[in-house]
Amino acid sequence: MTDAACHYYAKSRPIGAFSENFFPSKAAIEEEMKREEISVPIPNLRLAAIAALIALSPPAAAARDDGAMTVTIRPGPMDEAAGKGFVDVSLALPADGTPAGAPLLAMPVVLANTESAARTLTAIEASDAAGPLDLVAKDDPEALVFHRHWTASRAVVGTLHVRYRAPVDNTPPRRGSGPPIMLRIDGDGFSGAGNMFLMLPEAKTPYPIAIDWDLSQMAPGATATSSYGEGDVALPAGPADRLARTVFMAGHMSREPAAVTGKGFSAAWLGQPPFDPHPLMQWTHRLHGWMARFFEDGGEPPYRVFLRFNPINAGGGTALINSFLTTYNAATTADSVKGTLAHEMVHTWTSNGPGQWYGEGIAVHYQALLPWRAGLIGTQAFLDDLNETASRYYSNALNDVPNDQIAPRFWEDTRIRTLPYDRGGLYFAIIDARIRKASGGKRSLDDLVRTMIGRARAGQPVDEAAWLGLLAAEAGPEALALHKSMMEGGLMLPESGDFGPCFARTTKTIPRFELGFDPRSLVGDVKTIKGLVPGSAAERAGLRNGDVVTYRQALDALQGDVRAELTLFVTRDGREFKISYLPRGEEVEIYQWARVEAIPETMCKY
Repeated sequence: MTDAACHYYAKSRPIGAFSENFFPSKAAIEEEMKREEISVPIPNLRLAAIAALIALSPPAAAARDDGAMTVTIRPGPMDEAAGKGFVDVSLALPADGTPAGAPLLAMPVVLANTESAARTLTAIEASDAAGPLDLVAKDDPEALVFHRHWTASRAVVGTLHVRYRAPVDNTPPRRGSGPPIMLRIDGDGFSGAGNMFLMLPEAKTPYPIAIDWDLSQMAPGATATSSYGEGDVALPAGPADRLARTVFMAGHMSREPAAVTGKGFSAAWLGQPPFDPHPLMQWTHRLHGWMARFFEDGGEPPYRVFLRFNPINAGGGTALINSFLTTYNAATTADSVKGTLAHEMVHTWTSNGPGQWYGEGIAVHYQALLPWRAGLIGTQAFLDDLNETASRYYSNALNDVPNDQIAPRFWEDTRIRTLPYDRGGLYFAIIDARIRKASGGKRSLDDLVRTMIGRARAGQPVDEAAWLGLLAAEAGPEALALHKSMMEGGLMLPESGDFGPCFARTTKTIPRFELGFDPRSLVGDVKTIKGLVPGSAAERAGLRNGDVVTYRQALDALQGDVRAELTLFVTRDGREFKISYLPRGEEVEIYQWARVEAIPETMCKY
């Protein structure tokens, strides 16, 4: 996995690292955002006219004479009880002269441990000005991330028209945890990220893009939205792969606020979560306004939160263009989602340019600190968040893995996957304290982060070298030595007072997370247990080498919860059964922070 730079967030604690061109921060796409802010919603979905013209197959997207690419999305009936449905897609794009066999269209097959619809598309048809056109599909060699590519059997003449059907299937994913981006049914509608179902051009040509919706197959009253706005939307010229980083949702949605405008905050969800989302989204709206001021964002771009069910990684979330998507299950409470919402919101402004340690470390540092400063959570909630990060990091047997080993080993072990978050967050806590001390309290990490954001807005580099230059100027060679140690896997240990006068460092003993077998057993479509540890909790529970297993839990969140059991669904000798056990091993001493009761609440926030 190269250029690992982005993110998703597991219940209570963050996980994930994906290519930057998948989920960029706002800073990384600042120029694109400027274009998007003037996108013009097209209010009329033309449902009646389209309904009179369509057949059972998806209609071809209309060609335009302005060089635009048109994407028409036509959701079919969604059966929530069966968990089955489909989405018909039509594309029209200028491709005149593309030679036979040349790169034409592509879609990820697997991205961030998540399978797209690429291999399950049906009714694929293509044509151009010369008539029907055969598309030839070819997959990359299987890897952590690989694509299916489509080429034309002859040279393309004029506008290329493609249409196909993408299935929507709520069956829990075979590969286990991943970001919540797959096509999914909730209520009578669907949602998903563009790179899970859209064929997109491989050419780097900047296209004006029209996103058109045809809701004629859905029940009356259905509406559609995306990361770019309500209903049909016209986007100015830009890269086609921005659609890959876009959330699409259609059906009978609930909204907060009820009246949605083209600017500012809004939230959408399908079906009925186990809690009332309206107060939670109102809380999120207030936090978004506070963060926008904190990060000195003078504009009011559209910003959307999408909420949906998640069968494996409930509470997880993913940041995308102008938006993020967060999830729940039957046991989720509104308060338990706040950490995800805050974490992903930080990514709206901060850059991942220096590396994942920066983007995710900053998000962990601020995910409770900023809501606490804003008066949206209490002191105990801030302390709980800090101690969850510290508990998982200091009990992690692999917390000394160097940063340059994380990307190539990312999916093989949850203990490696969480390091940029936990280690990064504690690194920034130390940096913050050192800057405050060096400046006599006049400066802080906040100033450096805002400077990095300003550099990104100005089109200046926001790489590791830029960060180190700022760091050296603020905190000197000792801070640079700390950074080098962090990158090499050194232990990040804030001083007792680094989180302000109200919290003191202490220790306690907890059992270390241990699966009890080689974690690489859980990688891939078929998960076969190997490397079973004699005497481990897994062996005592009855697990054996050679067992084929599936699971429906987020291991990154499980790693941080000393009370949580792991349930594996086992197939052995033709029999299927469950094994549950507490995935813990030896007792280890970890660092925590405790409230200093003698210090009044008014002196706590920093």
